[in-house]
Amino acid sequence: MYGADGWCHSCGVPKHEQVGSLVLQGKGMAKAEGAWVPNWLFDAYCLDARTADAAVERFSLELLPVLWHGRRPDGDAMQIVARSSAQSWFEPEWLSKLTSSVHGVAGATCPDCRVWRWMPVGMEDLQLPPANVFKGDPAVVASPEWFGDGAQAFRQILWRRDLAQLLLKVSPRDFKLQEVANRPSDGRPGKPR
Repeated sequence: MYGADGWCHSCGVPKHEQVGSLVLQGKGMAKAEGAWVPNWLFDAYCLDARTADAAVERFSLELLPVLWHGRRPDGDAMQIVARSSAQSWFEPEWLSKLTSSVHGVAGATCPDCRVWRWMPVGMEDLQLPPANVFKGDPAVVASPEWFGDGAQAFRQILWRRDLAQLLLKVSPRDFKLQEVANRPSDGRPGKPR
């Protein structure tokens, strides 16, 4: 996905945006069907070929073919590439208080790549990103902030409602539609958007 040296081997944070295909093991999947998230890469979303065709007809999406180890044919699934916005989504002081209250620590800097990762929290607990993140009405957008612990790293991902509904329709057991609430800096719940 990021090239041989395109990600930190200590913490899992990529050093740049994705440049190549996601490679998955074919074990455990009878066939590529519906939509799913690989169980080790929580900000990668995959679609079977039929769902991917329907999605690109309706939405402006960047897709890359999923490649498989083993006997599965390449191209029977596609990955939606979620690009990070240039602007930060979250106020560092507020996020520090939140993650510290949940985990006892806000996060840590990787000793190898020097990237700060916030401890994991769900989008439902976070502030709504600034409005200009949604300029141009992107179908999917990722936070520039990284979250995770150990060797796992992920970004927060937001979807346009109609695309989220498509994922829910094709894989209702794997996804749920969740409103994003605008939380003020005092942490109280805000109005859904």
